Amino acid sequence: MTVTAVHSTVDSLVPRWPSPVAALAHFGRVRGHRPWLTAVARSGEETVLTFGAADRATRAIAARLTAEFGSTPTTLALAPVNDIPSVLTVLGALRAGHRLLMLGPADPPERTSQQIAAAGAVAVLHTPGTTPPAGADAFHLADWREAPAGDLAARWTDPRLDAALDALYFATSGSTAASKLVAQSRLNATANAEAVRRHHRLSSGSRVLGCLPVHHVNGLHFSVLGTLMAGAQLVLADSFSPLTYPGLVERYRPHVASVVPSVLETLLEVWGRHRLPSGFRYFLTAAAPLPSATARAVADRIGTRVVQGYGLSETTNFSTTMPPGVSGPTYRELMLDAEIPSVGVALPGNEVAVLGPDGERLPAGEVGEVCMRGLNVMTRYLGNDEATSEAFRGGWFHSQDLGFRVEADNRDFFVLTGRVKNIAKVAGETVSLDEMDRALRALPQVRDAACVALPDRFAGERIVAAVVTTGDDGPEIATALRALFSEAVVPERFIALDRIPRTPTGKVLRPELRSLLQHREEQTAGRS
Repeated sequence: MTVTAVHSTVDSLVPRWPSPVAALAHFGRVRGHRPWLTAVARSGEETVLTFGAADRATRAIAARLTAEFGSTPTTLALAPVNDIPSVLTVLGALRAGHRLLMLGPADPPERTSQQIAAAGAVAVLHTPGTTPPAGADAFHLADWREAPAGDLAARWTDPRLDAALDALYFATSGSTAASKLVAQSRLNATANAEAVRRHHRLSSGSRVLGCLPVHHVNGLHFSVLGTLMAGAQLVLADSFSPLTYPGLVERYRPHVASVVPSVLETLLEVWGRHRLPSGFRYFLTAAAPLPSATARAVADRIGTRVVQGYGLSETTNFSTTMPPGVSGPTYRELMLDAEIPSVGVALPGNEVAVLGPDGERLPAGEVGEVCMRGLNVMTRYLGNDEATSEAFRGGWFHSQDLGFRVEADNRDFFVLTGRVKNIAKVAGETVSLDEMDRALRALPQVRDAACVALPDRFAGERIVAAVVTTGDDGPEIATALRALFSEAVVPERFIALDRIPRTPTGKVLRPELRSLLQHREEQTAGRS
């Protein structure tokens, strides 16, 4: 099942290049000696890849994959890491026209095997630095510096590929539900890269610092494909390290740095006397909610803006992002002084609306479900027609995120308030778990927190809160919540943890947290 109606009402978004790979081929010809990707290992060792070298290497990889698997699109898998061989392999597979399942390098073997089977992947690509899953049929690719790229690259001709063809498969995080495979087309990837280029005003003189994992949509679509579409330079750290990251900012002088809120909160603790380079524009954050206190602290202590974006695997990467050039008063109103910072405006080629239960648009300020349609919206959930039909009700993709619209500067800005499914009903009262999470995290003695709803014989559900405290004194937690929530819904139990289970991009893994807290309660009951 493939959904096409969601593209019918949006701008065609004619891209600068037919695809990010086509952009690479162009820049490889006209700017071959210029650096595109600088990969930085945890040790600080750097490897520089020029546009020309990347063009030749991906041509060679595409030729090898075609020789091995044929020219008919085939599903392959890869568990990429943040290094040059992984990035080149992704681009080589896309260049050959094959479909690529993006695996998490640290995922449990059972989850990986299920994804490989669901996608119908015939082989797992293995590059230096990656580990193929046990029992998988691995196809080994030599290091790009050692492979005989010359002849293969010279003989390769890019095929004409249908933009509607599947390009990438990503598993949803499973933070609130069972994981599904998202099918992203070549059009989705191209439209997102072009929208990113336009929105962030990236050009050949831009430099982006990335540290997010490339097996996630943000790390791949923004950092890798977005910079390619712009002919910009990417500095890619193998991971985030609080000890070395400030030095990377000073050393490589990026204009934009892509992070998540937890990275910003860590940076605030270690930034010290480091200085941002001239030309630094902002931190771009997504994947998890950004507290306004964090945005204010970054402005006060580091001296720059945080631009918040929002998107899902199902919408390729970004649906909305705060405009980089928004006026100071509007930025303060919607980011620094707001209870919940805005996730910005819809990106080009993408339409966003807040809909009510009847599917009609809601007026500004009224909370409803945030829905999207456009060129970056996935084609379907692979092999799951029922979930696809449910997600695309009424010609919109239903995000299951709640939010509202704010009118400012003659534009529609969006604010997220929670998840449709992150709702608890306690003795007939409905409460947002996301709202309670935010209230807990705002307390001075709470470093992190998340709530879950557990079954209750009398109230239907009850809320249990997990908290990671700073060790400092502060207002009594339950008392503080009673000032914001009715007595009936305030948690009776606050369980101290060393950390809240989250995905690598910062989303709360509520099923895992729920199991953990339920187990803790059962242990406590057994001892009583």
